[in-house]
Amino acid sequence: MSGPESERALPVIPCGVAVIRRGREFLIAQRKANDTFPLFWEFPGGKKNSDETFEACVAREVREELGVDVHVGKKIGELRREHHGRIIWLNFYLCSKTAGEPRAIECEKCVWVDVEELKNYLFPPANEKLIEGLVAEFGGIKQ
Repeated sequence: MSGPESERALPVIPCGVAVIRRGREFLIAQRKANDTFPLFWEFPGGKKNSDETFEACVAREVREELGVDVHVGKKIGELRREHHGRIIWLNFYLCSKTAGEPRAIECEKCVWVDVEELKNYLFPPANEKLIEGLVAEFGGIKQ
C-alpha cells in the first residue's frame, strides 16, 4: 500500500555555486528583478546539466552569467532547501578568477565585496551559514 500524496519524494534540482575569492573579496551578483528572490544578491551559479559534473556546471554558469573563467577549487559546503515544491540542492565551490573581467550578463550587477561587507547585502536565506563561515575563515586576512 502506498503512502499519502504528501509522502511522495519531491524533485531535486542539483545546482553548482561559485564562491569566487580574490584575497579578502568575493564576487557577488544581483539577481534580476523577474527572478526568484528578485534583486537579492547571490554567489553565481545555477542548475547542473545531467551530463556534467558540479565543477563543470560552476565553470559554465560563471562564464554565462559574468563572462569570466574560473578555476573551480574545493567544495566548501552543500545545502538542500525546499522551495516551491522541489528540493534545491546547492553545492558551493571555492573558486578563483583566471580570465576575463566580470560583467553583468545574466544579472543586474556584479561587484567584488570585502568578506566583512557580505553581511550588508541581502542574500537568500540559504546563504547565511555560508557567509558566516567565509567571514570566520577569511575575515582575519590582511588586505
